[in-house]
Amino acid sequence: MDRIAIECQVVEGTALPPNASPGDIEDLGRFVLEQVGGDGTWVVTVVLTGNAHLRQLHRDFLGVDTETDVMTFPSEEPEEADHGGDIVVSVDQAQAQAPDFGLTAAEELKFLVVHGLLHLCGRDDATDEARAAMLEEQRLLIAAYDHRSPANP
Repeated sequence: MDRIAIECQVVEGTALPPNASPGDIEDLGRFVLEQVGGDGTWVVTVVLTGNAHLRQLHRDFLGVDTETDVMTFPSEEPEEADHGGDIVVSVDQAQAQAPDFGLTAAEELKFLVVHGLLHLCGRDDATDEARAAMLEEQRLLIAAYDHRSPANP
């Protein structure tokens, strides 16, 4: 088994923004985990869905009946790996909030996926200071991913 196994699933009926694909999300995930995932093996599933589905998960697991953009579910007892879990992202929410951050919907989608991956790696954003540090780490990881050399993907 590869050290990092990442799969992106698109829930039926979910339309991805232009310039976004499951393959790109998987490549980004591998890159991030290679940079910050530490030792051991990883198995991660990224689920791209809509607002209604993620709102239901938010209600079921956190007791909060509001829309959200990303939720992370770490594996409690990974069978195939040392680390892993599921990241569920609302494509609808990414598209809605992208302009607020001066991003395209595809860029916001990448930002949310990296946010979920950092949570799986143990990062926390419970305080303003921790959130600012996590957002900066996301920005730096995405910039590094976007500027990889074609000879060194």
